Amino acid sequence: MRIIITIIVTLCIASAGFAQSAMLAVKLAQKPVATVEDAVTLFVLTTDGKTGGYSKDAETLKVKGILPKVYDPQAPATMGIVAYMMAKQANITHSLMFTIFKSQRYAVFACIAAGYLPDNAGENVKLSGVELMEIMGRFGGE
Repeated sequence: MRIIITIIVTLCIASAGFAQSAMLAVKLAQKPVATVEDAVTLFVLTTDGKTGGYSKDAETLKVKGILPKVYDPQAPATMGIVAYMMAKQANITHSLMFTIFKSQRYAVFACIAAGYLPDNAGENVKLSGVELMEIMGRFGGE
């Protein structure tokens, strides 16, 4: 049931490219561990409504300063990197420490305070595809 609700929320977020977002949602829902590449693609789809492919999306996020300079696209997506991207995009100022240090650790605390992440979130918690869609649904639902 949770998977179906999460897929529906994700589909509603993306107004353009319905087929593209539907295929991405199905692929992500089947993954036990999402990758950073999946997180980047879903993040751009959620915030911009369309994706231009991973390479273009990653470069756009790097130029905007949203994506960390050093990362492995095939590494498991963690709450830390997803929180970092959300905090940079939304310019979250709920955490003085994130405002000063701009680290993934403090981005998690800032996103918890903003209501994007659950209270038990941790920087190194690996996300499944469903969990990633759920978090991006909260972030894109504003």
